[in-house]
Amino acid sequence: MSGLEFIYQDYSISDNRRESEFHYTVVTDEDAFNLVERIKWPQPLRESTAIESLHKTLHIALGISYYKTFIPPKISHPYRMSNEESDFWNEVFLNGLGEFLYVNNIEPSKIAKFSGQDGDHILLDTESQLNQSALLGIGGGKDSIVAGELLKELDIDTTGFVLATGANVGITDEVSEIMDIDLRKIERTIDPFIIELNSYIGAYNGHVPISMIFALTGAVLAVNEGSRYIVVANESGASLPQAKHHDRNVNHQWSKSMEFEQLMQDYLKTVIHPELHYFSAIRPLSSVAVAKIFAHYPQYFTHFSSDNGLLKIHQDHRDHPRWSLDSTKSLSSYILLSPWLEESDLKKIFGRDFLDVEFLQDMLTDLLGHGEEAVLDCVGTPDELCSSLNELANNTEQTPKLLNYAQKHKMLENAQDIESFLSFSQHLLPQELSKQLLSVLEEKLQ
Repeated sequence: MSGLEFIYQDYSISDNRRESEFHYTVVTDEDAFNLVERIKWPQPLRESTAIESLHKTLHIALGISYYKTFIPPKISHPYRMSNEESDFWNEVFLNGLGEFLYVNNIEPSKIAKFSGQDGDHILLDTESQLNQSALLGIGGGKDSIVAGELLKELDIDTTGFVLATGANVGITDEVSEIMDIDLRKIERTIDPFIIELNSYIGAYNGHVPISMIFALTGAVLAVNEGSRYIVVANESGASLPQAKHHDRNVNHQWSKSMEFEQLMQDYLKTVIHPELHYFSAIRPLSSVAVAKIFAHYPQYFTHFSSDNGLLKIHQDHRDHPRWSLDSTKSLSSYILLSPWLEESDLKKIFGRDFLDVEFLQDMLTDLLGHGEEAVLDCVGTPDELCSSLNELANNTEQTPKLLNYAQKHKMLENAQDIESFLSFSQHLLPQELSKQLLSVLEEKLQ
């Protein structure tokens, strides 16, 4: 079965303004499939041009999950789109599906192109006023915890939000309660037929730029509550690619990268609302620096997690409520925190010494960049992890099995001094917050 055309039909908002529907059609050489995605909002949406413009934007963004099943060569939609907007969406589809193309060995030229066209048009919202409050995306990991604590230091009125596929929000309730902020839960329901469609001959499966969808749903809530800032927690290493495919960089975290952050900032200001600002509060920091700052907040130690398995529906076979041995993110988190915490605290957090689990040697080899396959996950960079292990080696009396393995196979020979990861990287912080935020970060890293 081959894709012929992907059609964006329309979207609708329910009478009570609490639910939105987005309609699509995938046309193949054998059949046409109509698909519907639903989002349930935690509060009624007010009527405004910005809310409508964000629904148009969400309609296109959510469609990526359905477009990729057969990657048709043609995309149709009813919206007026400038050349600048079409350039934005072409970047999003090409780079956001970079890992998908890499894993499925598809040429990038197969991705359909948007172009400027006339159609339904919604004006830029220049009338509604936004205040200096923030909507913070909370995932339950150390990154969003550090971002939230930084916003509290700046005394910015902050509300948390989480995007859940179904009702499962992982551990974000616990984290937001400790952070002492309200949590808004957005419930996303993907068309259930997509599971069957993905099993058809000729269908593709793979990664989509989910962080973009997270950002846009957060933008809807921000506008609805009159907040200027949509804040996320993406560190500097999220901008680095993990692989090459047809001479193009492949970045699992592209929709967390600074490149995407800049694109989204420009898009929101020119298409949605000129005062709306999307940014990462920890962009100046490496994963090493984030780990060092996180070590200041022991109140979260037995509540946070970076293990994606927590979002799975069935949790029956877990041997730890927050961490698992088959997760590269779990091992990465353990390594990044190991230079900054006592062994007793690491044991309290993880329930075990991950570096003493011998069968994780292959996973460690991949994480340190010495394996045959790139690690396509949100983990520390090989340099960051190598430096963290080397710092641990210089300050421990006992050498756990994985550390000994890394040393024996000369994986730490070129480790950089850990202090080199504590300086600030480029960022896109709002001008009015930048000086104060950097000052707080500098103090935390002392």
